[in-house]
Amino acid sequence: MIYLRLILFLISGFFCLQSSVIAATPKAWAYISWWLPDSWRARSLATFDRVLFFELKVGATGNISERNGWPEKWGDLRSAAKQTNTPIDLTLTLFDPVSFNTLFSSVASTDRLLREATSLANQPGVSGLQLDFEIYTFVTPEVITRYRAFVRELSKRLNKQLPARQLSIFFPIGGESQLYDAVTFRYLNHVVLQGYDAHWKGSKSAGPLSPLNGNGAATWKKAVAQGLALGIPRSRLLISFPLYGYEWEVRDKTPRSETVGDGVTVSFAPIADGLVPEIQFNVLDRVKKYGSNFDAVSGSSYYQFRKKNGRLVEGWFEDMTSLKYKSDYLLDENIGGIAFFPLGYDDNLLIDFFVRMRNQKDKISSSGEKFYLK
Repeated sequence: MIYLRLILFLISGFFCLQSSVIAATPKAWAYISWWLPDSWRARSLATFDRVLFFELKVGATGNISERNGWPEKWGDLRSAAKQTNTPIDLTLTLFDPVSFNTLFSSVASTDRLLREATSLANQPGVSGLQLDFEIYTFVTPEVITRYRAFVRELSKRLNKQLPARQLSIFFPIGGESQLYDAVTFRYLNHVVLQGYDAHWKGSKSAGPLSPLNGNGAATWKKAVAQGLALGIPRSRLLISFPLYGYEWEVRDKTPRSETVGDGVTVSFAPIADGLVPEIQFNVLDRVKKYGSNFDAVSGSSYYQFRKKNGRLVEGWFEDMTSLKYKSDYLLDENIGGIAFFPLGYDDNLLIDFFVRMRNQKDKISSSGEKFYLK
């Protein structure tokens, strides 16, 4: 009996150790955007467990309406991924609810998308697909049923390929309709939960993009709870993490004040002139000049300043402090990892910080606060 108890104790200890290791080494994924075609060259792809080419746009008739040069213009990326044995997934996007309804109301269009998606996945160097179908408005039950059937059929076809390809989805949070159910999730290899844009350029008030907690509908904790409630294993969940922020003109100095018009996107680090014309400012310069504050409820950071014309500006972003704060949450909850979006907006500062954290056996003791200013 004593011998049996000892064996059981050792087995239990082994599985606890395994769980600890898994919790301490969350996956790092990164989205490589078509508008920054050289962003991946700044560091080895071996840094990442998986990279996702963003994006190939899906049309209302089931065709891939825009491929952004894939695969012809991306030979160097495919070669580098092969050398480092880094999987590449292709991200198929569809954001227009009218097109979504049109597509999945038609058997012929749905079949066309199945054929095109299967063909894309079968290309040399492609390890899988991600469906980033962000539909937040109402969708009829009939269309949702057909979409779920499409996902299941696509998964079956990808599994039949040699080698089998993976299928993941980007899981939008806060929409009027639930595109996925527990049965459909069983056909997926991974689920990337929406972890950003809780506030966006058109928000009526300033606030965090990627809150861990709070009263809003889209927080990390609520997204994780929703995923777990649908039966997704923790190890297959990832949370998307923005390498950008937003800033708005606001009414007053109270944090989360009412906005005056639409905001603008800011990158975390400077981007070379002309590469992303719509981004004129970056967090590093703003914080160096105006300082920053950390909001413990959301686990996000923000700055405030007054323009020469007297108007107030408030910007929200993620930095090393917030990344550590949220990484600790991933470790505590045994969540599978983080998907950074998009590569090239942080000059690898945030990604390098995360990699150093996950390579530690235990959580790092330093907060990383103001690391980026040193």
